[in-house]
Formats: sequence, structure tokens, C-alpha cells
Amino acid sequence: MFKPKYLIIDVDGVMTTGQFFYSEKGKVFKIFGPDDNDALSIISKYLKVHFVTGDRKGFKISKKRIVYDMGFKLDLVSTINRLKWIEKKYDLEKTIYMG
Repeated sequence: MFKPKYLIIDVDGVMTTGQFFYSEKGKVFKIFGPDDNDALSIISKYLKVHFVTGDRKGFKISKKRIVYDMGFKLDLVSTINRLKWIEKKYDLEKTIYMG
């Protein structure tokens, strides 16, 4: 029986709309949902929640929401290396990945 212990979530497209807002200064905004923190607070009682993003240019924006506002861990991991990164850090038999 599959009994998950970890939930790994890709920030962009799951936590955001996937849209990026640019000005002449570059990427300046992302849209996050208002209720994500409440739902993830409940889930985190049962699973260890960890976030990843491949968005190097928007990392500071994601870090502000995920780490400072919500209190979860966030790592910058390219999509190409994502599976290897997960395999090194987590037991795949106990991990859910949402991307």
C-alpha cells in the first residue's frame, strides 16, 4: 500500500497562474492564490511539504511567498535535473510530486 510521507510541489503553474509580469526592469510579479497557505497548513500535518522552482529569474518572488510568507522550504532545481534531485533527497516510494 502506498503511504506518502513527502509532497513536493513545483511553484510555477501549481501555486501560480504561470504568468509572469514584466516591466523594463524585468520580471516583477507572479500571481499566487489566496487560499493556498490554509490548505497547505492542513496538509503539512500529514506530509512533509517542500517546494521547487526552475525559475531562476523569479526565484526571489517565489521565495518571498513560499519561504517568508508561508514558512515552507524552497529549492531552485532545473526541470532537467528534477528527478535526480528528488531521488537523492527523498524515497520515491513515499513521495508525491505535483508539477
